[in-house]
Amino acid sequence: MPSDAVETFDTAILTRAISPSRSTLSREAAQEILRWDFSPEDQQRMAELSTKARHGDLTPDEEAEIDSYVRVGHIVNLMQAKARLAIKQAPQN
Repeated sequence: MPSDAVETFDTAILTRAISPSRSTLSREAAQEILRWDFSPEDQQRMAELSTKARHGDLTPDEEAEIDSYVRVGHIVNLMQAKARLAIKQAPQN
């Protein structure tokens, strides 16, 4: 199965599982999720891989690595969408 198809299935399945449109997080959990981000080292590695990809110089292992970064980024984005909704819908104290 091509990696694009896997990524599409992964994203669709995660979207349904996480269900960002349905708020089920406490405000505290949501605030913590909004702080999630890649480490500086990971950000640097993604930049290196991105540069190599633009030049067509990625090895097969690096292609797999950048695909993993993309999938993890999708997961974090879905969780953060759910967190923003939870905060928006939370009762104000």
